[in-house]
Amino acid sequence: MVLGKTLFLAGAILILGAAFARAALSNVNAARVDAKLPVLRTLAEAYPQYPTAIVPEGPLGFVLAAILVLGGMALTVLAEKAGGR
Repeated sequence: MVLGKTLFLAGAILILGAAFARAALSNVNAARVDAKLPVLRTLAEAYPQYPTAIVPEGPLGFVLAAILVLGGMALTVLAEKAGGR
C-alpha cells in the first residue's frame, strides 16, 4: 500500500511540476519576445542552475509520469483488496 501511494504521489508531483515549469517557461519567453530575443525551448536553457532533467517536458516524460500514477493506483487498489481478505 505504501509503495503504491508513493508511486502515485511521485507521478502526480512530476506532472504538476511540469505544468508549473511550462508556465514559468512561457513567462520567461514572453519577456524575451518583448526584448526581441530568441525564445527558449527547454527548461534547461531558461534555468541552467537548477536540475531540470527530472521535469517531464516531452511526450515520453509525461507517459512515464502517467505510468507512475497508474501503477501507484493499481498497487494501492490491489493492496486494499488483499487487506480486506
